[in-house]
Amino acid sequence: MLGPWWRCPNYWCHRDDRGFDTVWAVGEHRGELRHAIAALKYRGDRRFAAPLGRLLAGFLVEHAPFFDDVGVIVRTPGTLGWSRPCDHTGEIVTAARPLIGNLWRVDDGLLVKTEPTRPLMGTAAAVRRLRAAAELRASLVVTDPAAVAGQRVLCIDDVFTDRSTLREVAGVLRRAGAACVSGLVLARQPLRPPAGPSP
Repeated sequence: MLGPWWRCPNYWCHRDDRGFDTVWAVGEHRGELRHAIAALKYRGDRRFAAPLGRLLAGFLVEHAPFFDDVGVIVRTPGTLGWSRPCDHTGEIVTAARPLIGNLWRVDDGLLVKTEPTRPLMGTAAAVRRLRAAAELRASLVVTDPAAVAGQRVLCIDDVFTDRSTLREVAGVLRRAGAACVSGLVLARQPLRPPAGPSP
């Protein structure tokens, strides 16, 4: 259990310029969930798209009161190539859509990348932040600003590691007129609290 002395070690959590409000995670990035995401993301094993979509939709429906004022759901655009055989996040959202029904508007083409960007995974934290602020920021476009103007936008992604990607996504959506941006990920990296006083 995390004590009252514990402070989130993430770089963006305590900054006013992070751009996003809240981030929900279905689970931790370990075990079977980690295996399923990696199989789809890196090996293109589409057998995992449907169960991951069900997991995502189930979380949304089960926690619907937290999302009742969401105007539109978008997804983080994937990067094909760079060892990514498919648009895994797109396939997960496509699988989730029929289970969500018309509870929320899900718009697949509202947020797009105009050019490929290098993956952020596997790089040092400072490098991730710089690449996100340069390459990713320059490539993201909201195709229909009127669709997000004044809306609370929920952005779907697979894994939440550094939060630099969500910061750039939130920035482009807010510059297009979104009132606020939150995130929902399938998995977050396990928390590793620093050593602190014993209870």
